[in-house]
Amino acid sequence: MEPTDLLIPVVHLVTLLITATSAIYVYRQKTTEYPQVRNLLVMVHVFYMAVVSLEFARTFVVVPPGCLSAACLPSLTDAFLTTYTISNTTFVLGDVFLLTLVAVAIFYRPNGRRMVDILREVGKHQMGSTLLIVYATYIIIAEGWILAVPSSFQAQVLPNLVGATEVATSFDPLYLDMLLGILLVFLVYPSGLLIYARRRTADTQVRRAFAILPIAWVGIGIDLLVFNGFLLNQGIDASSAGYLFAAAAFSATAATFRRATLLSAFFQPGIAPAGIAPPATSFSGRLGLRTEDILGRVFLVEVDSSSKFEEPIGDFATELGSTQRVLFAFTASGSPVYSALSGLANVRFFTMTRKVSYPKAGDRPDEVMVPSADQSVLLNVLDKAITSNPDLKFGVVFDSVSDLILTSGLEVTYKFLKQANEMLNSSKITAVFLLTLGAHSEREVNVVKSIFSNIVTFGGGQLVMQKGKA
Repeated sequence: MEPTDLLIPVVHLVTLLITATSAIYVYRQKTTEYPQVRNLLVMVHVFYMAVVSLEFARTFVVVPPGCLSAACLPSLTDAFLTTYTISNTTFVLGDVFLLTLVAVAIFYRPNGRRMVDILREVGKHQMGSTLLIVYATYIIIAEGWILAVPSSFQAQVLPNLVGATEVATSFDPLYLDMLLGILLVFLVYPSGLLIYARRRTADTQVRRAFAILPIAWVGIGIDLLVFNGFLLNQGIDASSAGYLFAAAAFSATAATFRRATLLSAFFQPGIAPAGIAPPATSFSGRLGLRTEDILGRVFLVEVDSSSKFEEPIGDFATELGSTQRVLFAFTASGSPVYSALSGLANVRFFTMTRKVSYPKAGDRPDEVMVPSADQSVLLNVLDKAITSNPDLKFGVVFDSVSDLILTSGLEVTYKFLKQANEMLNSSKITAVFLLTLGAHSEREVNVVKSIFSNIVTFGGGQLVMQKGKA
């Protein structure tokens, strides 16, 4: 064996290493809401590593001296090439379908943590389900074709880039055209879903990922089709060069997923649109302050339940929107705060309910259902909202502290509020926590107040600063 003969196996090993690194970064993604999407992405990497492994094995298939055509190949070599071709094509088509499911899940945000929940969610959308069924059928036909039609490919003997003779595949041109069609649909359909999803987030890294991932995946598809298909049909075995390009694409995906919370950020509520006008009345104005005076501060607001306390909260949301901030509202469906904030473009709801035990998408695109009785999950959701959106400016409304005391007790509520305050204050996030006047003992009120540096009361239509810098 000449030293140059080792060049192509080394290329395949480097490609395997880079793909495995990307797979590890994906596997390490910290996400509790959509683990099936992470698992799909890991499987994409595993399938592609199987493709590269078979390519690696092909470089060591010995061609008899003087053999220049498939006719003189041993039966064992012919059997390997059949297995290699069918397996590689199956793995690639499998990757196409898995990536389509990933794109669909990111776009539609299914309820639940199972694979079937993705299909159930897309089934609610006639256009989406039709496109998925048609595309999946196309992929199945392509798979059935190579399995059932012997003439779809045949063996050939070609020199590789270093001059060594290797056995390779020659495809039926009609079958290559079918694969080209799958790639073209992928370019428009799943990739288009990811590009459209960029509009939902202001996180720079997430927006970059939504652009890089479809470009990288389409690039890998073009690479495989050209180097492992059309060029081989022209008698040119440059597949090792193609795998170098694929390694570069997977390097991009590896770099993209180095942030361990990136996948979770794909499913965060969207961003506030530009151009929200300053409100006629504002939360800060009611206190005799300017907007910049309240930014980065955490307020406890004691409210009279008989007053229209949702009005200053609506002002708070609109005021943050005028500064291009999203408001994450932790509240119950049907509450006065929920009703007041519904329809505001910059509000995203974490709707607290006893119907779920883990966060999952709600019926509205701007809503995530969270368990109201599990403070650890609420803290985890709040932490993800902060850490998964480092470039996103936002505020928080928590409605209400009173409900938390009544359902979980003072001790649990105190621990929750203390940790939540530490998160919000350390990140300079503007937040409002609501406490109902007259609903608690003096001790309970004093314990809650001891946590907050800014305390406001609302009653009789007046918002009054009781503690903090006015």
